[in-house]
Amino acid sequence: MAYKIKKDPINQIPKVQLVFWIIVRIAMLVCAAYSFIKGGRANIVMGWESIFCWIFTHLWDLFQILGNSSFIEEVPPISQTMLNAIIFIGIVFGSYLGFFDKYMWFDEFMHIMSGLACAVFGYDFAVIIQRKKGPCAVTLAAMFSIMFALTVAVGWEFYEFLMDSLHGTNLQLAKAGEETAMFDLSKYHNEYGYLGLFDTMTDMMMNTIGGIIGMIFMIIYRKKKK
Repeated sequence: MAYKIKKDPINQIPKVQLVFWIIVRIAMLVCAAYSFIKGGRANIVMGWESIFCWIFTHLWDLFQILGNSSFIEEVPPISQTMLNAIIFIGIVFGSYLGFFDKYMWFDEFMHIMSGLACAVFGYDFAVIIQRKKGPCAVTLAAMFSIMFALTVAVGWEFYEFLMDSLHGTNLQLAKAGEETAMFDLSKYHNEYGYLGLFDTMTDMMMNTIGGIIGMIFMIIYRKKKK
């Protein structure tokens, strides 16, 4: 079968979700423009980060256009909506409004959101994979949903560890630096290693909580859809 590029079926996107997508995409372009105009190494990095995030807000559209009638076309818009919510909150509030630096709880909140979004995608992904063999059992989709969220969480911690080890970053807060200045080290046995362990395990637990919330949400959401 010849490869075909399709037209983006935006009529399949619920209007409220489509409006939200457009708002997020505009916000990413505004953030990028602001960073590039302001200049400076840190702002340039943030500008490119905003551009990459703008591209990620189009994943569902790319699936539909380039999917060539594969299973990827069946990914529902709700997955993109959840991803856009994380991008908007993380970039606009977290990075540009400084919530990551001002509020220690914000990073945990983002991990909960990440787990929730991954669980939402994982639930529908299980249903899509199983489609040729008949309807997917709710229990199977739910189990795949939470496992998918936890797998992504582990993958993210692998990424942080490798970046810290190979490029000298401090994503896991395992050494002194600007990232750890807000922490009272006496609460962590006066050891950066323990602080790093605490941060990693807290992130994993927050992702798990988000995954459970996302799993429950999808069970209820898809049941109502039927």
